[in-house]
Amino acid sequence: MDELRDQVRAGSPLAGTVLTLPGATAAELLADPFDLVWIDLEHAALGPLDAQEMILGAQAAGTFALVRLPAGAHALMATMLDAGADGVVLADVTSAEVARAAISRASHPPDGTRGWGPRRLSLRQRNAGRRPARPSVWVQIESAAGVAQIAAILQVPGVDAAVVGTADLSFALGVPLDLHAPGLLAAVHTVRQACAAAGTAFGLAGPLHTAPEALWAGASILVHSTDARLCAEAVDGAAAWMRTRLASQPDGTT
Repeated sequence: MDELRDQVRAGSPLAGTVLTLPGATAAELLADPFDLVWIDLEHAALGPLDAQEMILGAQAAGTFALVRLPAGAHALMATMLDAGADGVVLADVTSAEVARAAISRASHPPDGTRGWGPRRLSLRQRNAGRRPARPSVWVQIESAAGVAQIAAILQVPGVDAAVVGTADLSFALGVPLDLHAPGLLAAVHTVRQACAAAGTAFGLAGPLHTAPEALWAGASILVHSTDARLCAEAVDGAAAWMRTRLASQPDGTT
């Protein structure tokens, strides 16, 4: 599997979802059809050990595993990278300073200040003589402040992608979950233009099935929904289908 960072920087199309349900087996099953997954340490009730098992499961499926966490959670970020995550997603980045501080902690000297830990990352494929891949660092833009500062944020060396969190940004702009709202479309366009100017990958995350075509334009990364929501929709659909078939029986019996 090629390094995630290389694919992102090449503009390769990448489709993914957010993982919130613990367990390596569940992660392998749910990650299999996707190019990448975000393991959610921002909102989900998960700890570092849960996340490490989910990284293992996703990578067993041949899927890139990133961990999403608060941009200021530097110690947790280093722990997850040592556990073998292919990259990190910094939630709600609002300034270049926030991005720069996190990227410094994501890189070993001389590029940054991250300490060396002989954990899963450095011990994987140790007999093959391969060096660990450099992690990919993404910023998530979820606020008006982040949109206003996007050009400066993308000037920080080491930012591989900017992904708009459409749900949180819609709330921040006063148009909750309205992906057709002119204000949201304008904000996303600002991020899109800044990414094009900086040569940085542009992506969208959120409940994207209702997004208009204008929102998708220029995106090489799409992260749709969450594992829990996708599973709930599938289960709801199956249950509704069975009830419809049962109700259509002439005498109401099976």
